[in-house]
Amino acid sequence: MNLIEATLSKLSNIQYYLRNLDRQLYAEPLELLSFASIGEHTRHILEFYQCLLEQSKEGTVNYDQRKRNKIIQEDPQVAGIELVSIMKKLQAIDIGKKLQLEISYDADQEVLNIVDTSLERELVYNLEHVIHHLAIIKIGLSVIAPRIALPEDFGVAPSTMRFKKNSCAQ
Repeated sequence: MNLIEATLSKLSNIQYYLRNLDRQLYAEPLELLSFASIGEHTRHILEFYQCLLEQSKEGTVNYDQRKRNKIIQEDPQVAGIELVSIMKKLQAIDIGKKLQLEISYDADQEVLNIVDTSLERELVYNLEHVIHHLAIIKIGLSVIAPRIALPEDFGVAPSTMRFKKNSCAQ
């Protein structure tokens, strides 16, 4: 499986809950998630991809400058539309494109550091980021919507899946 296929596979996991959560449950702040909602985590995932896809056209990416569109975290249907759009765009990109990542490590002021990167490397970062947030979302879903059947690999890294399979085989 190549990087784009792996990314599309993990992003498609989001559809499992978007199709099965009403607006209220999707947007409900959960104490277990430090009062974040499933919708907030979903928005966060999607906006990182939106940011990468839009900003990479100009050759520079700064995730701090993502849009933070609240309607994505409030409405699972809007999130679903954005998800499909992202998945379509990912199938048409040149992953070899060179980029510069702008990042600030200072919470008090924006002091930009510039890091050479590529679209491929940023896609790897975003894929790991998706897996991490899906693991958190899985915890929230187990509380608010345990009826939703999730795939075995939902929020689990491929290396962990391989390790579990190898451990069981032994």
